[in-house]
Amino acid sequence: MLTLYPGNWLYNASVIGFLISVKEIENLSNHFSFKEDGSVVIDQNIFKQLKIEERYYEKKVASIIGKSSFHINYLQYGEDWKEVFRLFVKNLANIKEVDESMSCDFCGRKFAFSDTDIKDMQRKMIRCVINRHKREKNNIEKANKRQINNTNNVKNSSKEIPYSKIFKILSMKDKQIEVNYKKMKETLGKFLNGIKKFDMRHNALLAPSLGEFPNSFCNNADSLYICPLCAYLILHYHVCMTDLADGLKMFVNAPSFEVMWHLNEYVQTIYKRERISRTKELLGMSLIEMALKLNIQLGKWTMMNIEIVTLYNKKVDFFSILYETTVLLSNREIATLLNDIGELSILSFVLNNDFSKIMELGERILKISLLNYSVEKLKQNDKEFVKENIKLQKNIDNLTNLSYKLFKLYALIEEKIKREVFV
Repeated sequence: MLTLYPGNWLYNASVIGFLISVKEIENLSNHFSFKEDGSVVIDQNIFKQLKIEERYYEKKVASIIGKSSFHINYLQYGEDWKEVFRLFVKNLANIKEVDESMSCDFCGRKFAFSDTDIKDMQRKMIRCVINRHKREKNNIEKANKRQINNTNNVKNSSKEIPYSKIFKILSMKDKQIEVNYKKMKETLGKFLNGIKKFDMRHNALLAPSLGEFPNSFCNNADSLYICPLCAYLILHYHVCMTDLADGLKMFVNAPSFEVMWHLNEYVQTIYKRERISRTKELLGMSLIEMALKLNIQLGKWTMMNIEIVTLYNKKVDFFSILYETTVLLSNREIATLLNDIGELSILSFVLNNDFSKIMELGERILKISLLNYSVEKLKQNDKEFVKENIKLQKNIDNLTNLSYKLFKLYALIEEKIKREVFV
């Protein structure tokens, strides 16, 4: 079992993105579980079951060969590089922390392949090379047999390959096994050494170009060490990010993988449903969804450290809402009422801590409702006020009921604040 703990936002996004891909591609969500301390426990056998071809070469996750948009030259072209990558991923099932290894600048841990793991990959490479040559032998022999059979119907059989030449080719192929094994072994070394330093291979948007200029991720450092596990997980960082309008990408970061899993899922669902582009409202609505649908008790540390990370044109920005606001939105009664009202303007009052405006709006709406007119028959200023502040038809049709809900919401918020139950 592999236990991972939350860290910086890019590492967290990489872990959540990987877990999402496992759920969607392999349907193996039963191979990981979230813990109350914010960590996630992953069955390492999951790495042996990953569909490498479907994930990275059919581009369901991301293209990693050559000059791809996310990971430039993570792998070079050629069957050896593909085979090395396949062995690398499968052997993550054995990776563990090694005391003698360097600490990773992403996860802070010392995950590394042992010498035994490297030798195991090398042994498997020998089998790969031999199997490849066996296939080539069989193809040559089959091709010649087909050619011999075809000559019975062809007058000029000069194109037939002589058996002496076939044996010579096969003999040369056998001698080539050792040469090709050494070549693949060198490719493994190049790959493992290449992914140690954070660069364009791992993240084309944020990383330095082969160490030539500082990166946008961590204090403009130009040399970050990345362990093999993180070097793989980071291929998935974009999977959990929500693509908003105008190319903006959004990720909700928190000190708990379970909270991140659900909040980012709700952000994507809400955005697809509502097409709300304001990140603040998206986070607020996601907190409400989580409060209503899940029995998750957010601790004080978690609520104080929920933040929005946005990525746009190689620039990273951070935004967080007040701890007190998170407490209010996570309260089941308040969340239920906000969800029932459904007006973004009311949610904005809560997000901006403008609670008095809730009461003022309720009083004004109540006065209008007591006129007992339909909206069309109201005075021009009252009509404009309603249209400007109330968007949902269900609320327009029943202003009295809406004012009651606003008074109740204000009372609940005031009670929560006065009791100072911010735990």
